[in-house]
Amino acid sequence: MKVVFIGGGNMAMALVSGLLEKGTKPGDLLVVDISEEARQRFQVMGLNTSSTFSDVNFSPDIVMLAVKPQHLEEVIHSCASSLKNSLIISVVAGIPVASIAEWSDGHQRVVRVMPNTPALIRAGVSGMYNGSKTPGDRELAETVMSSVGQYMWCNTESLIDAVTAVSGSGPAYVFYFIEALESAALELGLESGVARLLAMETFLGASRLAARSEESPAVLRDRVTSKGGTTAAALSSFEGDQLKEMIVKGVKRAKDRSAELARDFGGKKV
Repeated sequence: MKVVFIGGGNMAMALVSGLLEKGTKPGDLLVVDISEEARQRFQVMGLNTSSTFSDVNFSPDIVMLAVKPQHLEEVIHSCASSLKNSLIISVVAGIPVASIAEWSDGHQRVVRVMPNTPALIRAGVSGMYNGSKTPGDRELAETVMSSVGQYMWCNTESLIDAVTAVSGSGPAYVFYFIEALESAALELGLESGVARLLAMETFLGASRLAARSEESPAVLRDRVTSKGGTTAAALSSFEGDQLKEMIVKGVKRAKDRSAELARDFGGKKV
């Protein structure tokens, strides 16, 4: 399986590393990026690199689009003639399958994916929508994305915006909460290293417990919340400030912004 990555950022690095770990040969991967510094990161791994795709003699099974939304239309126009025999997998936020098909002169083999940054340590989760009717394309997409974690399929493309808001942006919410917990620890007089350790390990341990438990997070929370105790005091404060409602509101805003990206950068509404 030969794969071209157009865009040599962090997600391309995660996917390249995952594929190499699963046995893909470096010579079967090509990274295209205008940045020489970005290309050098992949060259030391033994990969083919180029500043353009259209001038390279490389016939890929898959073309991964991994650029910023505002650059995608220009990128596709520049290499549309080289995409004809390949499955396109786009990890670009907000831009729908219909726009990618239009910009690539009607190319119909397109899968849209929303991964997240834990893919960098093979612990990602991706939402995928299959816009291709070609047999085998779904399995090709699964082969790539399973190299960096788990995945799920969306029945409708509009759900990709929801996935973007929940898991695509989700790591930032987690980091934000860890920051807040660490800040609280510092204000309570704990040393910096201790504050970081307690915040990180508490979040990591609780997440592992929730993942392994058959009980819901709500039940697990109730089990550690004694009436009149310290946990109850903190949760009561959170509820008084409507923290849960604020989180839900923020995630909904992220979903709306994902849909807006298509409009802002020339895409079509899903």
